[in-house]
Amino acid sequence: MKYTNDAKQIISLVGGNDNINTLIHCMTRLRFTLKDESKAKTSEIEKLDVTIKVMKAQGQYQIVIGNKVTDVYDSIIDLLPRLAAEDQGSKEETNKTETAEEKPQGFIATFKHGYDEFIGVLTASMMPIIGVLAGSGITKGILAGLVSANLLSDKSGIYLLINTMADTIFYFLPVILGFTAAKKLGSDPIALAVIGAFLIHPNIIGIAANKVPEVSLWGDFAVKIMNYSGSVFPIIVAAWLGKYVEKYLKKAIPEMIQGIFVPIIEIIILSFALLLVVAPIITVLSKGLANGISGLLAFNGIIGGAIYGAFYPILVVFGLHWPLIPIVINDLAVNGQSVICALTSITAVGIAGAVLAVAVKTKKKKFEALGYSAGVSALCGISEPSLYGILLKYKKVFYMTMIGNALGGAVAGGMHLVIYGFTGSLIGFPSFINPKAGIDSNFTAYVVSHLVAFVAVFVLTYLFGYSDKMVSSDQEV
Repeated sequence: MKYTNDAKQIISLVGGNDNINTLIHCMTRLRFTLKDESKAKTSEIEKLDVTIKVMKAQGQYQIVIGNKVTDVYDSIIDLLPRLAAEDQGSKEETNKTETAEEKPQGFIATFKHGYDEFIGVLTASMMPIIGVLAGSGITKGILAGLVSANLLSDKSGIYLLINTMADTIFYFLPVILGFTAAKKLGSDPIALAVIGAFLIHPNIIGIAANKVPEVSLWGDFAVKIMNYSGSVFPIIVAAWLGKYVEKYLKKAIPEMIQGIFVPIIEIIILSFALLLVVAPIITVLSKGLANGISGLLAFNGIIGGAIYGAFYPILVVFGLHWPLIPIVINDLAVNGQSVICALTSITAVGIAGAVLAVAVKTKKKKFEALGYSAGVSALCGISEPSLYGILLKYKKVFYMTMIGNALGGAVAGGMHLVIYGFTGSLIGFPSFINPKAGIDSNFTAYVVSHLVAFVAVFVLTYLFGYSDKMVSSDQEV
């Protein structure tokens, strides 16, 4: 089996077969009861690639594995079949105890627990596609570089086809996330994928592009439609609601017709829930944030730049950054330049600094590979692999990124940085060259602000934001 070697090492390091009384597992942990816990070599167990952390609680020696826990458990059972003959009641009792132990108390604790659960689902849903996201981002960056160097026309057939291939993962993100999030949360993956497809159906996209993007349902009651292509938050909410809707429907609908009616009714209910509840909330929050950001930047460039640089990644996570795009497009069309887009460029470069620092510092090959690929993608302007692959999983890395990006944003605001095109980050440097005056103080501001963000985030992350010892459950967001 895939984890046979890991299983052998774990058995040996907990003191061998003779030292193990029982073994059960929950959602993320192997739970041993050992005859003598002093024989377990905790520090060596924590160095294993498959191990996140070791904990001791409730008379158990617990090894935190994460999503692979079932596979590792099965590999151990293959080696030690006697452990499979445990009383099922002990498993249930352990899970009940764990639930009671981890149940949050109070509003703040409950809110934090809910937020942590949401981020956990979000990152787990994104992880299967991080590699494709990173590769697509790098591809788009290479294409942009070739176009900037006049080596390839953005009107050519080869550009059109390859750029479309690279765009596909982003465009169909709601479909893919619907499937992966549903698997994570226990709802119907196919039904959620269909809901994701509904959100980006040409009819929906077409309505969203109208001057009045709304559909009348009955009388004067109309629902506003937004462009969901590339969105993350709505479909995650749908996947979370899905498990409750399915549970209710399976109780209400006779078993013989559940296969036909449960999925379609679930699709209808959740789709309307997104359109009538989730979308309006996102729209109101997004527009408020967009107006607030524009006003803050106009009031004080340094403070506005710092705040925008620090918090923009959070807007991306919750899908609240989309209303900024019309502002950017309008600025470029009317004024020929944009401040908001320039600051967004800085955040991508800062994020690249964070994940590249992780790649340089880590001794874990999977993080090294992810860090380098996600870093290159961010330098090409695509930061999602970095956000969902590393930053959201490790809160200190995220905090260091916020600090470094705030510094870069403040410098950009103080130097009045603008962008003259839509493509930023490292690969989009030509967009910062003044089309009338050529290389001037604005390009200097581009170099300085982006360098400040990159270096600050890299150094802060390397020194304070990440170490391989942090790869544990209590260090993850």
